[in-house]
Amino acid sequence: MLDTPKFFWDSEPTLHPLYQGVREYLEIKPRIQVLNERCRVFLDLAEILSDQIADVKMTRITWIIIVLIILSILVTSTEVILRFGILAASGGKEGGKSGAGDAVGVCNCSAGGLQGVWSVSGHSGVGGLEL
Repeated sequence: MLDTPKFFWDSEPTLHPLYQGVREYLEIKPRIQVLNERCRVFLDLAEILSDQIADVKMTRITWIIIVLIILSILVTSTEVILRFGILAASGGKEGGKSGAGDAVGVCNCSAGGLQGVWSVSGHSGVGGLEL
């Protein structure tokens, strides 16, 4: 917009001074500078807003990850406590003494509750502990 169109150079060279006069009268150059400055302000604002939105999303994702880690720790701690409880209960029945045939199996967590398989003094059995 600030350059002189080819029409004034090729077809009618006598119109070039008129074109320059109209440009100066309408203050084209200062208006374009103002528009460019406003566009820069809008671009800066858009960049700030997009950064803010990205920060909010990252904060939200970070909190979700923290909550999931805490839940994982709670579930693992509960499983360990229940396993120790089962081991203590099976060891308490025998008075804390273990014989040659005494063994305790693995307890697995399932959706229905804590399932345990064990063998005490050569007698095997399957039991469950509902949560």
